[in-house]
Amino acid sequence: MELHEILREWCEAAERTSAAVALLRQQRLREARDNYGVSNTGVMFSVVVGKGVQVGTFNSYVNRATGDIDAVLQPSAPVMQRWSGAKRRQAARRSLGSLMGIYCPELLTDFNAAVSARSQWVEEHGRAVRKALKAGLSDSEFQVMAADMQATLDGLHAVRQQLLALIQERFPLGGESG
Repeated sequence: MELHEILREWCEAAERTSAAVALLRQQRLREARDNYGVSNTGVMFSVVVGKGVQVGTFNSYVNRATGDIDAVLQPSAPVMQRWSGAKRRQAARRSLGSLMGIYCPELLTDFNAAVSARSQWVEEHGRAVRKALKAGLSDSEFQVMAADMQATLDGLHAVRQQLLALIQERFPLGGESG
């Protein structure tokens, strides 16, 4: 269920990026900036260092999302098991990622492909989106950016639906009616 929620958040951010890029194509910069919000190309935040000195830092949404995914699929071993290499490896073998590899390898493959494709798109076009929010976007820039934008979003949606179907099938809530 955590993976489903991570994907939900990522899909929402990707949809905001797609909407912002569509507005950029129409040269509606102000609306694009407002619509963009926190998307999957990055988030600016400040870190207080030393005696109240603030440093602006760029945190990639992709890094945060993939970090969350890794923590769910391959979590750290419990503290008491970290001291023993054998126990740590044993805990790693009992991860959600391992279970998915056994019970639903197609879903795991689709999941990894969708996340990888969107991550790659963001890596390739994230800077261009941020630049376009300041200066606008030409039709040729839009064509390059939009080539895989919708396909990667569709991939995230599809894998989220597969995961939802698996959850509902394996863990139904409520009883049978009748």
